[in-house]
Amino acid sequence: MHAIQSAARISDCDTMTDKLIYQIRTGQITGSSLNTLGARCRTELHELRQELDELLRELREIAGNNSDGNQVSRTIAA
Repeated sequence: MHAIQSAARISDCDTMTDKLIYQIRTGQITGSSLNTLGARCRTELHELRQELDELLRELREIAGNNSDGNQVSRTIAA
């Protein structure tokens, strides 16, 4: 289903996220590092959106197979 990722996502680790936020706020990250970080964040966001879309498709399929699928589908769509 999902490919195994070689590196952990920034968003997977609260400690990493907090550390990066601190470094950005205190100006400890250079411009080029900030650009690299921005690119990585965009990539991760794209991956997370794709995973969410896949999960929503699966959930809608399950809801469609449910005997009360119409009610569940309307709830999911909202």
